[in-house]
Amino acid sequence: MKNIFKFLFVSFIASLLFSCEKDEDRAVIGNVTEGLLRSDKTDLTLAQENADQTAVTFSWDDPSYGPKLALSNQLEIALEGTDFQNAKAVDLAAGSSSISYTVQDFNALLLNAGATAGETAKFELRLKSSAGASIPETYSPVIKMTVKTYALISYLYVPGAYQQWNPATANTLVSATSNGIYVTYINFTEAGSEFKITVERNWDNSYGTNDNVNLIYNGGGNMKAANAGPQKLSVNLNTKKFTLIPYSMGLVGDATANGWNGPDTRMSWDDANLSWSITTSLAAGNFKFRVNNDWSENYGGSNGSASSGGDNIAVAEAGTYKITFDPFKLSYTVTKQ
Repeated sequence: MKNIFKFLFVSFIASLLFSCEKDEDRAVIGNVTEGLLRSDKTDLTLAQENADQTAVTFSWDDPSYGPKLALSNQLEIALEGTDFQNAKAVDLAAGSSSISYTVQDFNALLLNAGATAGETAKFELRLKSSAGASIPETYSPVIKMTVKTYALISYLYVPGAYQQWNPATANTLVSATSNGIYVTYINFTEAGSEFKITVERNWDNSYGTNDNVNLIYNGGGNMKAANAGPQKLSVNLNTKKFTLIPYSMGLVGDATANGWNGPDTRMSWDDANLSWSITTSLAAGNFKFRVNNDWSENYGGSNGSASSGGDNIAVAEAGTYKITFDPFKLSYTVTKQ
């Protein structure tokens, strides 16, 4: 019996010591000194001709939790006034205390964070630090930057039988952010129509294929559109592959001839202006842009700005309208004729 009491007494004392130790740890960890983020520039104009030069360097001091803890740091960037909603977060290397960006990389980062290419925007940046799931994340004081970005857009071209194999007038493949992924829209008038992809509007350098899937630089035979009709051509130079899928853009809604049930009023691809276009009669009411007569891909919005699944677009009065839709900038126009 004495041994049992001794065991219980020792266990009780041990539990007290353990509890005190844990309380002590929590008290020390709770005394946090926040991190500090610095930038060597706060006002920048980025230019493509300086793409490889250093644009900005960020440095930081880690937060202090008392005991030495393993930290995970992120650089968060958001448009000013958004309270870091939809912020772009960049993981920072463990143990590092600074990071530098080239003009090209920083421009791409800001575009991904919501900047409009070619315009000046105000950003807020902060250091986000984490020391584990059981410890609250900490944030440094916010720093502000004003930056003018530039457009990253780049192009390829698609000469083929559909336009008499002339690179000078071929449809344009567009990579809106120069990320190696290009898109265009072509109405193939015949099944089996052949084409190639050129780097410039000439035959100096081109892509071909041997299997109608994989791209071969300056080699291979012609690509082929298996079916006739409007199609979306996607080219990925990162994977050296291309795809073709049926793709038609149209108008749907009670402002259109066939109402909300379609079939949609089909638009035409205007390669000169890189947008879908139509001139048609509309009634007073509403419409949206819709792909392939199906709601899985549709666009709406207001004031000329579109978004996937956005609001209906209002037509105040009946009449003939020219309507355009830019899939790269996600913008539209509705102009009464």
